[in-house]
Amino acid sequence: MGRPDSLHLQEPLDEGSGREWLRSTAFAALGRRGVTLLAAGLLIRELFSFWTGHPTDFELWVRLGYAMSHGGNPYGVLAPVPGLSFANVFSADNAPTIAYPPFWPIITGLVYLLYSLNGWNDRFFYYFLLKQPVILGDIALAYLLFSYVYSKKSANQAFWVLSFWLFSPFTIIISGIWGMFDSIAIALVILAIMSTSELKRVFWTGLGVFVKSIPVIYAAPVTMRRARDLPAAIASVGLAGLLSIGTIVIMKMPLQVATTTLESTASTGGWSMSVWDAVFYLNYLGLLPSSDSPAYRVLGLIWVPALIIFTWVAFKRFGTQTDYGLVQSLLVCTLAFLIFRARVTEQYALYLFALGAVDIAVWNPARKSTLTGTVVVALFYLVINNYFLVRFLSPIYPGFVNFENMMYNTIGPLRYALTFVTGIAFTCLNIRYLVTVLRRG
Repeated sequence: MGRPDSLHLQEPLDEGSGREWLRSTAFAALGRRGVTLLAAGLLIRELFSFWTGHPTDFELWVRLGYAMSHGGNPYGVLAPVPGLSFANVFSADNAPTIAYPPFWPIITGLVYLLYSLNGWNDRFFYYFLLKQPVILGDIALAYLLFSYVYSKKSANQAFWVLSFWLFSPFTIIISGIWGMFDSIAIALVILAIMSTSELKRVFWTGLGVFVKSIPVIYAAPVTMRRARDLPAAIASVGLAGLLSIGTIVIMKMPLQVATTTLESTASTGGWSMSVWDAVFYLNYLGLLPSSDSPAYRVLGLIWVPALIIFTWVAFKRFGTQTDYGLVQSLLVCTLAFLIFRARVTEQYALYLFALGAVDIAVWNPARKSTLTGTVVVALFYLVINNYFLVRFLSPIYPGFVNFENMMYNTIGPLRYALTFVTGIAFTCLNIRYLVTVLRRG
């Protein structure tokens, strides 16, 4: 049970005429059932879209769209927008600025432009518009997962992965409520692994990195089939770099400020859904010195050599010339990233859940319990870390700060302990997952 299908193990990625036909029929295979599921998933997210949001990230999108439309610098300090801002929880250690490639600033700027042209001066309408790229990206990802599984396995398994993504509370919270846009980047990665030519794989991977830098961890396995394909991996990363730098230069953003801000994310630390949270939890207990020392910043980069090593292991163990080998290699890279990254935020888990769901639906159904356990732990962390989700009511509940202060004074030590234990559990599950993938071969 759970043994990979030998047919798929031997299927070369570049011989795709038959698979192209299968993918072309995936939309037809949705039928009334699939369309109903997609519509229901969309409706659930839209019901939360205009009155919920993260008081840090989504508030930044509110400020960012306004700044982009008024000649502001997206990589500088983003000031509150009168009549639109709903939270100001920033500090010297948590400045109101972004650390993403310029793709998302462009999107939010276009959203604000659409909002200003509409003439409907209502902040909740602006919030609704800001959520649309995120929500539509999430729905598109659900369809792409369906399409990929349908082209490899069966309609039943394709409908399972579609339902898994559309109705998982975790994915709904991250996109429809939180307002994070990782699903757009993941959708581009899925497009890359579905592509049958090297040029398309390079293009979609590079575009994914331009959307959000995390897909850089997939550049090598997605674009390389053998060692001599290294220029393809370099080209995909280079494409993202050219798009970013070109956008920054054309839009006259301060290049040095932008690059410094982006570079700082590579070794960033802090409270984390990982074993590295131990450093900050013990610091909170007074058992370790401040986490601002250079040693911690060096530790924050340990994921880079770890990822290189595990990418090489994945190449040796699975290769990337078959669908099965490629997905297993991507799982190895994702798990290594989550295990060794100094700071793992909740949305990073989406990359694992998307690839894990595909792997379960097509090749390894026996891993369903491992993935389910990981999703449950991540959801528990998400709920506890965000003060039982009350934080996401900030657009309509200005008193959320008082609520959080009350919770901090009442159960602060318990909350920190629970997030610490849950982060450790998430890492342990990732380690178990990684061992399972590598042992399976």
